[in-house]
Amino acid sequence: MKYLNEFHKLKIFNKKKVVDLTGDKNAAKEILRRYKKRGFISQVKRDLYVANDLAIATSIASKFEIAGNITPSSYLSYHAALEYYGFAHQVFYDIYVSSREKFSDFNYDGIDYVYCKSSSEVGVLNPPTDSLVRITDLERTMLDCIDRPEFCGGIEELVQCFSSITYVRENRLMEYLVIFDKQILYQKTGFVLGFFRKEMRLSDSFFAFCKSKIGKGTGYLSNKTESDTYFKEWKLCAPENILSYLEQGGLAYV
Repeated sequence: MKYLNEFHKLKIFNKKKVVDLTGDKNAAKEILRRYKKRGFISQVKRDLYVANDLAIATSIASKFEIAGNITPSSYLSYHAALEYYGFAHQVFYDIYVSSREKFSDFNYDGIDYVYCKSSSEVGVLNPPTDSLVRITDLERTMLDCIDRPEFCGGIEELVQCFSSITYVRENRLMEYLVIFDKQILYQKTGFVLGFFRKEMRLSDSFFAFCKSKIGKGTGYLSNKTESDTYFKEWKLCAPENILSYLEQGGLAYV
């Protein structure tokens, strides 16, 4: 029981942390074996452990905290970030985790942790009240979901999530759009956020900025089968009426 309080303070740890505590690799290996056998800790994946609540024998670390510690650079992204911020419409049993370091997808405690390649760490932060969580800020999250709606649960879930957002920092959106420098993302962003411009308090100048970056090519909001209607203003093919998803509702869980 000597190291139990230390493990509870850490919540999530690897073998190196235990070696630092014990000062001996063999002792660390034996402690991990014994504590795991007695249910004091659980192994999430190779070289990643969590302390357990002794009353119910489940992890004291949240799925969001686990996601932020899978690799040195891992962070919550896409739908998982929207869920953390409270904007998810449906509860998913997979967590999208972006990381510079590749890891194999795995399941722990009924949750699938799914690897996404990190294209940039711009907008990644530690929330003030959750030091173990790393996550994209709201504006980066929105752009990521617009860019890859399949990682947001599809267009319907994206629209449902965005309908709950009442304010965004348009200067931050513009800053990230410039950094990502993708014509199709300007098209998609202008098109999608145009449906929520009043609720999100987006100015005309924001949409003028997006339009100024559009070239001659036609893009698709999602796959070609679903995006079957052409919108001349944005030179974009998208579902005919994406706001109809707000009327359709959906399953509570997927």
